Amino acid sequence: MKYRLISVILMVVISFSFVSANVFASESVLPSGIPDSEIPERIDSYIEENKDTTAGVSIAVFRGEEILYKTGYGYANIEEQLVVNEDTVYEWGSVSKLLVWVSVMQLLEQGKIDLDVDVQEYLPENFFTRLKYKDPITMKHLMNHNAGWEDAIFQMCAIDSDSILPLDQALKTTEPRQINKPGKVCAYSNWGVALAGYIVERISGLPFYQYVQDNIFKPLNIEHTAVSPQHIDVPWVKTKLLESEGYTSNLSPIGDGLFNVNIYPAGSTAGTLNDFLAFAKALVPNSEGSKKLFDNDETHNVMFTATLKFPGTEIDYNNHGFWSHEYNVQALGHGGNTIMNSSYLLIDPVSGVGIVIMTNQSSETIYTYGLPPMIFGELGQMSHEEGRRDVSDIKGFYYSGRLIKEGIGKMYSLTSLRFFMDDGNNGLLFNMSNILKIEGKQIAPNTFVLTQQTGGARMDSVSRYSNIDGRNMMSAIYGDTHKLDAEMAILYISFVLYVIALLWSIVTLISNLIGYIIRKIKKDDKPNDSFKKYQIILCIAIILLLFIIIGVASMMLTMEAVVTKFIPYVIASILLGIIPLVYAIIFFKKKSTFSCTKGQKVSYVITMFMGFIMTIAILALEMYKI
Repeated sequence: MKYRLISVILMVVISFSFVSANVFASESVLPSGIPDSEIPERIDSYIEENKDTTAGVSIAVFRGEEILYKTGYGYANIEEQLVVNEDTVYEWGSVSKLLVWVSVMQLLEQGKIDLDVDVQEYLPENFFTRLKYKDPITMKHLMNHNAGWEDAIFQMCAIDSDSILPLDQALKTTEPRQINKPGKVCAYSNWGVALAGYIVERISGLPFYQYVQDNIFKPLNIEHTAVSPQHIDVPWVKTKLLESEGYTSNLSPIGDGLFNVNIYPAGSTAGTLNDFLAFAKALVPNSEGSKKLFDNDETHNVMFTATLKFPGTEIDYNNHGFWSHEYNVQALGHGGNTIMNSSYLLIDPVSGVGIVIMTNQSSETIYTYGLPPMIFGELGQMSHEEGRRDVSDIKGFYYSGRLIKEGIGKMYSLTSLRFFMDDGNNGLLFNMSNILKIEGKQIAPNTFVLTQQTGGARMDSVSRYSNIDGRNMMSAIYGDTHKLDAEMAILYISFVLYVIALLWSIVTLISNLIGYIIRKIKKDDKPNDSFKKYQIILCIAIILLLFIIIGVASMMLTMEAVVTKFIPYVIASILLGIIPLVYAIIFFKKKSTFSCTKGQKVSYVITMFMGFIMTIAILALEMYKI
């Protein structure tokens, strides 16, 4: 009897252990290794840790059709105490671009578009006016952001919703110069994506926003998201945006959440988290939503195949417009930023796991960059390999491929310069007075995880170095950066020299002012040096150029400026550039009559050279043309 009782107890224990083991073994685990059941607590704790710098945020994590976690935290408007809820509306920013690529793939499935033919076949005759190369530009080039255009900033946005241009007119007005052969350089292009949206219009016969509403949103029961920049497709969205407020990282208010984009397919969509989530879930292959977007599962599979590889590798860089992110798994998606909002959409096509993040903070990184590793694993894990290489030939100055190479907007290129040093451990380091710091940890030969920190913001990305046909580049999501070449070196050197001329002019004016005050105090009636006034005029001219640069840069940052508004700045720059020549002529005519010390004459000569440096800077920055 005793042994029988022991046997029964053992059988119960073994059975319980077997059942428990199967229960735990059957629990799904995220690509990061975290069990599904733990993600709510982890994200809640993460929000709690960062609540003091959070305005409003909405987050959802899903696996296929199952929602693992969904929340809204904080305020859509702090002053009005408007709490984030399911009706809170956020701008998608550049995540809107995914709507363009899904639309294009639908047209491909219907046989209405070929991704490998020249897009001019789908455009009005002579649509392009600023092409440099005869090579065809294909839809795949638009998807890969390597059609060769410089960045388009002027009049990308309108000052208000009433000023927004029709899409065809907006594209013509903002057309950028082509500066690279198609396929050579990956440089993020809002204009190229907007052009693809316009091609969808041309083929479908519908305004782009209407095409999206009819062919993407309606099948997915998405009813609270607008695509039109005026929100005419869903007016309710504009009402909700006007109730909301945008904030900086330190919670300073920016303004109402309206982003008046002229080239709107690149980033004007706005809506609720539930709608954003519905679209994201439909991007999972073989899902219920996918079957509503595409008639054939193969179309979806093709969409997630690579159209661009990292230079010199077979590693996915871009997949029909979806950027490839390398965590423990490959996550496909896109991030978005507007003046007021930030967002991110990422999915793992294999496991069907995804995350969507929406915030009402500009250039937000705590959630958009901090949460994905919790879902997909540490960034760069897919890329880890044994062995490292010396970085002596990698270090140096780099500039972004996303730039303006001609005209008064050329100064935009100055902001992208980076100098990577060897950190002594086969890694890279860039530090600009701790304002911007970039650390590059080498995780495989020529492959780095770059950690960029600006204030409290941190962004990580996988970047690969390549040297192909003499083109040295670091390539990461959203584009390539190039090692400094002679053309760009001249630009940067001339600007540095101008800074020296600026400092000289400031010191000269201050010293002249002090000298004048001292003479007045001492009641010194010594005859004035007749040439000093010309030196003062030239120094003032050199300083005035700084105000022109600041004025132009300010208009560029708003992305609203009409090109004609730069004409006064161009005229002023030309006049300033001529002043040193006039100064030199007067100097050589009058130098024999100077009544000043030898040191003062040397000062005049130095000022003359500083003036010509200003002229060189004007020429190098091309501030004499639009």
